[in-house]
Amino acid sequence: MAKAPYTRCKLYVDGVDGIAVGDFITTAAGSAYLVQTLRVNRNRPERKHMDCLRWPIAEVPPDARCYEMTWYKR
Repeated sequence: MAKAPYTRCKLYVDGVDGIAVGDFITTAAGSAYLVQTLRVNRNRPERKHMDCLRWPIAEVPPDARCYEMTWYKR
């Protein structure tokens, strides 16, 4: 079951350079997230922790910066 749009979530990602607040993360499964806050992990500088907002993928602006991600089970 898909999560409700416009709800908050926390994500982290390793090794993505250039991602910033206001960018979108999309997935091959059709999910989209708007990055609202971002901080770099002080012990692992390649890891970025983000507060995001789930976003309907059909409503991502065509000129938005998007990063496509692939999720892996922990």
